[in-house]
Amino acid sequence: MNAAPTWPSVAAAPRAQLAAVVRATSPYALLVVIGIELALLTAFLPDTLDRFLHGPTSDFHNLYEVARNRDVPGLYSPFLVALLYPIAQLPEMQAYQTFFAINLACVVAIALIGQSAVRSFEAKTAVALAAFALPQMHWALRLGHMTPLLALVALAALITIQRRPVRGALLLAMLSLKPQYLIAPVAYLAVTRQIRLIAIIVGASGALAVFGFLLIGPAGVVEFTSLYLDWGPNSSDNLLPVQQSWMISWTGVQISLGREANPLLTFDLILLSLAIAAVAWLRTDKSRGIAAVALMFLPLTPYAQFYDGALILVPIALILRTDLPALAKAGFCGVVYLAAIATQANVNFPATDILGVAHTNGFFWLTPVLVAATFALALMSTRAATPTPVATVTVTEGGE
Repeated sequence: MNAAPTWPSVAAAPRAQLAAVVRATSPYALLVVIGIELALLTAFLPDTLDRFLHGPTSDFHNLYEVARNRDVPGLYSPFLVALLYPIAQLPEMQAYQTFFAINLACVVAIALIGQSAVRSFEAKTAVALAAFALPQMHWALRLGHMTPLLALVALAALITIQRRPVRGALLLAMLSLKPQYLIAPVAYLAVTRQIRLIAIIVGASGALAVFGFLLIGPAGVVEFTSLYLDWGPNSSDNLLPVQQSWMISWTGVQISLGREANPLLTFDLILLSLAIAAVAWLRTDKSRGIAAVALMFLPLTPYAQFYDGALILVPIALILRTDLPALAKAGFCGVVYLAAIATQANVNFPATDILGVAHTNGFFWLTPVLVAATFALALMSTRAATPTPVATVTVTEGGE
């Protein structure tokens, strides 16, 4: 009896044709992407360089004074004081430029890690430029915030945790500098029942806080606790309306719809985001699940300012490292990046009237798109887990 040959699926030919078209056009599409990134870089770079040359903003000044005077750093981890204390011994202008250079080095590292996951010169250039052209990254650099540093730490931690879980958990503890960004990783570890790693993160975060309190002094513990009790339940209510409209978390999304932010609705949206994330984490492999963790940084936090949108570089770099089809990777990364650009265009910053009413220039797309991307990732992984039936024809000796 002859072996039964396997005939290709009827849909295989169109898929092959589509793949051929994608391969042929992708270099030109990437050139278009590079052109858009260069246009963004040209638009934002002059003001960023001007800020570097002419000195710090009030945002950096506040961080500088906290570290220099060894004060309680608000809702930041007390470790922030220990981290910035060496820099704060410099004159403020030099301290700002030093911190700017550190943040810029973090952007360079993110770009290098991101481009290492793709092959062609055009793709490497597009991925690397994405880090330097992102508007939120420019604002983080100008204002002297630590978002670039946190983004690099998060990316390194989420890559490391896949192969060396304990080291990855220790790196994740650094995110306790802004503890709202520990919500997504801890939730992932809880859903996937990696309780030991949660304990390591909590312990290491506590150790970092203690190190900060050694500089601040024991009285800082009481002050820090009272600040958390005051701000923690609903931190957005302690902001001016205009400041609330700069938030790109679910609070800001509500404001961008022209309505007052409702804390209960914010909580409901966070829970919905968590449910979608949990489905993705339970149905995907490790690399896709880790990418979904990074997609959830903003949707699961009650407080995220517009410059924190630079954190999208983390899921983009991680998605490129998954086993998704190349076209799917490009789609995920492109949609998230465009949502970030569109959202920043609608942020009313800097505001002309700081005491005015909360308003935006349009809808904040980024957080809903991140949730939608996580949902799509879960759906694609479900399909990938189900083998596609292949049409076969069995030929017998009699031709029957």
